[in-house]
Amino acid sequence: MEKYHIAVPPNTSAQLGQLLLQLADDVLDAVNKTLEVYHISESKLSLLLLFVAASNDPQSLQPSEIAEKLGIRRASVTKQLIWMEKHQFITRTISSEDQRMINVTITEEGYQLLAQVMPHYWQTCAGLSNKLTNEETILLLTLLKKIHQTHS
Repeated sequence: MEKYHIAVPPNTSAQLGQLLLQLADDVLDAVNKTLEVYHISESKLSLLLLFVAASNDPQSLQPSEIAEKLGIRRASVTKQLIWMEKHQFITRTISSEDQRMINVTITEEGYQLLAQVMPHYWQTCAGLSNKLTNEETILLLTLLKKIHQTHS
């Protein structure tokens, strides 16, 4: 009987943390299901959105910077960049200032993909809280932002 108790959250904070982890998996599954028709994943979408955010910056993002911003290994970034370049969603060029550096930028095809994907992505995101009232959604958003701020 004692063995069972180690699998039970010891308090409500631990129970909330466990639920947040389960929800994170459920959210990723829902988003990836929406994106599979476009043959991309949430992680590839996150990369493309990162390139859009950086598109006004005169210096392109380096793979090491991308890995740091997304909290993933550089090898994972490289693999995804190769896939995206093959599908012409990004370009990779050697920096004219430093031959060791590779600049990554989003292409017109990448922007076109985002234009197709984003309405479905936002619809999926909105659907995650469809059982909540508007007031409950606002409260939950406020609380989750507070949790997020303490962990970012």
